[in-house]
Amino acid sequence: MITPRVPTPPRASIRLRALAPVFVIVLALGGSVSGCAGTQADSVTAAPTPATTDAASPSKPQVPIGDMRMPTGDEVTSAWNARPAFVEALSADGRSAYAFALARPDVLQWLPCYCGCGGMGHRSNLDCFFQRRETGAFAFEKHGSFCDICVKTANLASQMILDGKTMGQIRAAVDATFGGGAAPGTDTALPPS
Repeated sequence: MITPRVPTPPRASIRLRALAPVFVIVLALGGSVSGCAGTQADSVTAAPTPATTDAASPSKPQVPIGDMRMPTGDEVTSAWNARPAFVEALSADGRSAYAFALARPDVLQWLPCYCGCGGMGHRSNLDCFFQRRETGAFAFEKHGSFCDICVKTANLASQMILDGKTMGQIRAAVDATFGGGAAPGTDTALPPS
């Protein structure tokens, strides 16, 4: 079996190697997720993972939302292994969206969510899956577990990354696909060109 390679920013491929088997298995399973059932904002924090180097070092590129930084491969694996029951109980599509959000916050931070979650304080599609990560712990956000738009947005981005699309192309596709709905999108900055 050939494992598809996920393009990553410079120096990030090492961090994603630990998640590759999880990501491939989840993508292969298929499935569906029901739509948003409200604005529930429960979260579960995975066991904290210690930072091994300074967040400003070149081996950990900064993600420009708050003090968040890209997770290492070990952090991704630890957080995924400690995922809450509500993530484990999801269909393959839902688990894929959470796995992608965990491994690639650098992508989802630039994508608006059009389910109306901006009213909950969400800034991007990333906030639908994880609370702002400003410490070593990952706080899983429950909202993405019951919102079809959130999941479809993340999975569209995941597939487009696999297809080699740019962030500009991914953002345009998300805006075109979900932007015409009844709910306003989050106030999400455009990705750098």
